[in-house]
Amino acid sequence: MTHYDQPVRAFMTEAVHTISLETSLPTARRKMEELNVRHLPVLDGSTLVGLLSERDLGKLEGFPMVDLNVVSTADAMSEKPYVVSPDTPVVEVVRTMRDNRYGSAIVADNGKVVGMFTATDGLSILIQLLTR
Repeated sequence: MTHYDQPVRAFMTEAVHTISLETSLPTARRKMEELNVRHLPVLDGSTLVGLLSERDLGKLEGFPMVDLNVVSTADAMSEKPYVVSPDTPVVEVVRTMRDNRYGSAIVADNGKVVGMFTATDGLSILIQLLTR
């Protein structure tokens, strides 16, 4: 099996960190910094409802009149994140991310978040291919 037809589960990050819909934006920012991640799936209970990215926070932080203590995670997150199943071919995931300029894909199995595949994971695949 080549890298091209392997499922995304072979390359995803399994230790996924999530936040709840009630998490404040300053808390989410701290969590991103502490964990050194740029994407946090947002859950309402156990249901995936969005994705909060470092980019989302950066846009808001660029406006001095915006108080991150007042803006809700629901208002800041992307409500329709790119979600794939663990069996989706990695080449399909990478192509969709490239075509839509997505920074990540949430990997979910039966509605449960089981992994993340980011642009960094895609670059790791590229490094493997180029250094063979």
